[in-house]
Amino acid sequence: MQSRDELKQALAENRVERADELCREQLRETPEDVDLLTLSGVLARLLDRPDQALEAFSRAATLDPAQAELHNNLGVILEDLGRFEEAQQRYRAALELKPDYPEAMGNLGNALLKLGRLDEAVARFCDAIALDPGYGNAYYHLGHALRAQGEWQGAARCYRKVVDLQPDHLKGWVNLGGSLLALNDFEEALAALRMALSLDHDSVDAHWNLALVLLALGEYREGWREYQWRLKDPAGGFSAGVPGRQMWDGSPLAGRTLLVRAEQGFGDAIQFFRYARLLARRGEKVVLECRRELLPLFAAQGDPMLLCAAGDAPPPFDTFTYLMSLPHLLGTTLESIPPQGAPLRADAALRELWREQAAKGPGLKVGVVWAGSAGYKRDRYRSLPARALAPLASLPGVTLFNLQLGAAAEDLAILSAAGTVIDLTPALKDFAHTAALIDNLDLVVSVDTAVAHLAAAMGKPVHLLLPFSCDWRWLHGRSDSPWYPSVTLHRQPAPGEWQPVVDSVRGRIAALCGGGGQDPNLLFREANRLRMQGDTDGAVTLYRALLARLPECAEVYNNLGLALQDQGLWAEAEASYRRAMELKPQLADAYNNLGTLLVGRAEHDDAEPLFRRAVALDPAYLPAYVNLGSCLQVLEEPAQAVDLYRHAIALDPGYLEARINLGTAWQDLMQPQQAIETYRELLRLAPEHPEAHWNLALSLLSVGDFQEGWREYEWRLAGCQPELAVPLWRGEELSGRTILLQCEQGLGDTLQFIRYAPLVAQRGGRVVVRCQIPALKPLLARVPGVAAVYAPADELPPCDWQVQLLSLPHLFGTTLEKMPPWRPYLFPEERRAALWSLMLEEGATLKVGLVWRGGPLPRNRACPFKEFAPLADMPGVIFYSLQLGEAPDPDLLPAVDLAPQIKDFGDTAAILAGLDLLVTVDTAAAHLAGGMGMPVWLLLPYSCDWRWFAEREDSPWYPAMRIFRQGRPGDWPGVMGRIRAALQERLSCQ
Repeated sequence: MQSRDELKQALAENRVERADELCREQLRETPEDVDLLTLSGVLARLLDRPDQALEAFSRAATLDPAQAELHNNLGVILEDLGRFEEAQQRYRAALELKPDYPEAMGNLGNALLKLGRLDEAVARFCDAIALDPGYGNAYYHLGHALRAQGEWQGAARCYRKVVDLQPDHLKGWVNLGGSLLALNDFEEALAALRMALSLDHDSVDAHWNLALVLLALGEYREGWREYQWRLKDPAGGFSAGVPGRQMWDGSPLAGRTLLVRAEQGFGDAIQFFRYARLLARRGEKVVLECRRELLPLFAAQGDPMLLCAAGDAPPPFDTFTYLMSLPHLLGTTLESIPPQGAPLRADAALRELWREQAAKGPGLKVGVVWAGSAGYKRDRYRSLPARALAPLASLPGVTLFNLQLGAAAEDLAILSAAGTVIDLTPALKDFAHTAALIDNLDLVVSVDTAVAHLAAAMGKPVHLLLPFSCDWRWLHGRSDSPWYPSVTLHRQPAPGEWQPVVDSVRGRIAALCGGGGQDPNLLFREANRLRMQGDTDGAVTLYRALLARLPECAEVYNNLGLALQDQGLWAEAEASYRRAMELKPQLADAYNNLGTLLVGRAEHDDAEPLFRRAVALDPAYLPAYVNLGSCLQVLEEPAQAVDLYRHAIALDPGYLEARINLGTAWQDLMQPQQAIETYRELLRLAPEHPEAHWNLALSLLSVGDFQEGWREYEWRLAGCQPELAVPLWRGEELSGRTILLQCEQGLGDTLQFIRYAPLVAQRGGRVVVRCQIPALKPLLARVPGVAAVYAPADELPPCDWQVQLLSLPHLFGTTLEKMPPWRPYLFPEERRAALWSLMLEEGATLKVGLVWRGGPLPRNRACPFKEFAPLADMPGVIFYSLQLGEAPDPDLLPAVDLAPQIKDFGDTAAILAGLDLLVTVDTAAAHLAGGMGMPVWLLLPYSCDWRWFAEREDSPWYPAMRIFRQGRPGDWPGVMGRIRAALQERLSCQ
C-alpha cells in the first residue's frame, strides 16, 4: 500500500523517472495488473523508451482485449515506431469495440495520412469531428491531410478552427500562416505568423514562414533577416561554427578568406552565385563550395575565386557563411539587388560542340522543361504533364528542344506527335553542357527549375511557367523579375490551371514565328513598344525575328542593342551597335548609344569620339550633345562641355537636361554663381523640377548661402515616401520620445552630419541611428547623444519620430554664422587606439597617414599614387597607408601599409588617433579625421563641391582641416608641390 502511495506522490510531483521505477517494481509483484501495465507504457513513452512502452501496451491489450483504450494506446506506440500499417489495424480494433471513440478515429486518420491514403484519412478526421465537434487535434490533422491534397483553402479553415478552439496553439498559427501564404493571402498570413511569434519568439518554423511572406512581398530588409532563422533549423544541416572559425557577420574581411557554402537547390546556387562574384570582384578572397555538378559551369566564368565541391576538404579559409545569407549580410533591398554582372557564359569549346547539334532544328529553337525534381516536396504544384506543352510543339516554324533530363519516352512521343521535338539530353553531362546547349537556342520555356535559373542567368529569354502559389523568388504581382531581366513570368490564375499559362506563352511565341506575313514596320513598332514598357525579353525576341527577315537592317540592330543593354547584356549590346554602324555608317543614334554603353563601363576616352561622330552626323541630335558634354566633364574638359550645352539650349531652349548639365559644368569650372543663375533660369521654365532644385541647393551651399541652400536641399526627398510608417520630425520638443536618424548618401555625409545628434538629444529625446553598414556602428555609438545604432539588416526598436540625417542642418537653421558649436564628436575606442599606437613609430618623427582614392568616387577626385612620389625623400616624415584595396608602391614612396589590418572604421579611428596628420582625397576618412579634430589636409580636384566651398582653404565644419585644391583640372603635381612645402614648414616648426 505504501508503494502505491509513493507512486501516486511521484506522479503528482511529475517525477517521471521515479514513477517508472516504482511502477515496474509493482509489476514484478503483480505482472498481470492491466492498469499498471498501461501506466508503465505511458511513462515509458514519456521517457522516450518506445520498446518498453510497446511491451507494456501489448501485454495490457492481450490481458484485456475487450478494452478499446488499450488497443488505441498500442496503436499510438506502433505509430511512434513508424509501424503505421499495424497501428491502423489497432485503431480499427479499438473502433470495433467502441465506435463512438473520437480519439481512436482521429488516430486512425493520422496513421492513414502517414500511409499516404489521403482520402481515407480525410474521411476519418471528419468522422472524429462529427463525434466531437471540439476535437482540436482532428481539425489540426485534417488540415495536414487537406494540405497534402493541395486543398489549401480547406486546410486554412481547419487551422483557423484550431486556433479558435485553442488560441495558444503555436503550430496551428504557424500552419495557418503557411496555408494562407499558399493562397497568396499575404496580409492574413503575416498576421497569423506574427501571432505565432508572440506565443514563441524562437519558433524557427514561424520565422521561416514569415521570411517567405516578406520576401514574396519584396520586403527584403526584414525578409532576409527572418530568412536567417533557417540556420537554426536542426533538420537543415547548417553548421553554426567550424572549429577555430566563426560564421561571417558581414564586417570588413580585411584580407581574410571567406568560404561561401552553396545550399538548397541548384537553382538557388545559380541565382545567388552573383553574390560570390560581387565579393570576389571587390577584391575579397572568396572560396565557393558548391555541388560537384555546378563546378564546370562556375569555373567557366573565370571569376577571381576558388571553387571546391561540397564534401571535399576546402582550401584554407578564415571565416565562412552560407550563400543565401549574403543578401542579408550585404543589406540587399528590392532596389539594390546586385545585377547579374556579366551574364553566365557557356564554355566556348562546349558551345561550338553543341552548335552543330542545335542546328538540326529549323526555325525558332525553344528549349522546354515541364517538371522539376520529384524530390522537392511541392513539385506536384510546379510541374505539369508534358502533353500540356503540345500546343507549343504544334506552332509552325518552332522546334522544341527537350531540356527535361530523364524524360519518359511516352512524354517525348506525345510532343513529337504535335510537332518537331529534338532530344539531346542523353549527351548532357553537367550544367556546363546544358549551358552550352541553351546558348545555341533562341529561348527557353520552363517550370520553376534550375534550368530556368541557368537560362535566365545567361540572359537568354525565358518564359517561366508558375503555379498559383507565389514562390518568394519571383515576388508577388509581377510578370518580370528584378533578378533576371530576360525572364517573363506566366502565373496560374487559379490553383492547378495550367492551360491559360500555356496559352499565354504560345501567344508570345506565335508572335515571333508567325510574323512572316506581317508588315515589318508593324513588328518593329511592336518591339519598340514592348521595350518602352519594360518587356525587354519580348522586345529582344521580336527584334531577332525581324533580323531573320531583314538581316541588313541597321535600325533593328540599333534598337536590339538598346534592349540588350536594358537587360544588362553589355557585350551583346555593343556587338549589336557595332553591327548597326557597319551596316549604316551614317546612323548617328548607333554611335550615341554605343557611347552611352562605354560610359556605363567607365570607358570615357573611347566614348568621346563616338559622341563627336554622332553630333557630326546629325547636328540637331540633342542627346548626343548632352552625352558628349557629360563625357568631357569626366575627362576634365568642362569648358568644352559648357559650349556644347549652350549650343543644345540654343537648338531647343526647353531641353532641360542640357540646362542641368550646364550648371554642373559651371561648378566644375569653379564658377558657382554662373551655375546658380543657370538653375534659376531653368526653374523659371519648370518651377517644380526636383533635380533643378537639388542642383541649385548644391551650388548655393558651395558659396555659403546656407539659409536658402538647406531649404532647397530638401528637394532631394521629392517623391520619396518614408520607409517607416513613423511621423517625420520637424524640430518639435521630443519629451522623452524616441527619434530615428536615418543616415543617407555616402559614409562621409554620415560622419559629417552625425554631429547634429547631440543637438537632437538636447530636444529631450532618445536618439537612435540607422547607418549604412555594420562597420560604422561602433564608431557612431560613441557619438554624444546617441543611444543606439542599427545597421540596415538589424531590427529597429519602436520609434516615435524619424528624420533624414542631412535634413538636420535645415531644421536647426544652420548658417555660416550659426554653425553647431565645435567640439570633437567622433572618438576611437581607447583600448583599440592603445593597441594601434604600439604599431606606430615612436619619437619625433612626423607620422602622416595617406589615402588617395575612395570607393565609387568620380575619377577626378582620386589622386593616383604616383603623384605622391615628390614626397619620397623627406627626412623626418614617416608615411602610413590607410588606403583599402590598393597597396602603396615602395619604389614611388615608401609607406607602411596598415590597410590589411583595418577591419572597420573603429580601426581607422584608432590609427588616426596615433598619427600627427592625415593627407587624403575627399573620402570618408577625411570626415572621420575632421570629426575627431585631428589635422587633415584635403586634396581636391579643380571642381566646386558643396561640402568644401568654392573659394576657401579652410572648412567651417572642421577647424583642423586645410584644403589643397588643384589650380587647374588635373593639376595634381601642383597640389603635391604645395603639400611638400607645407610639410617642410611643419617640420621646421617641430
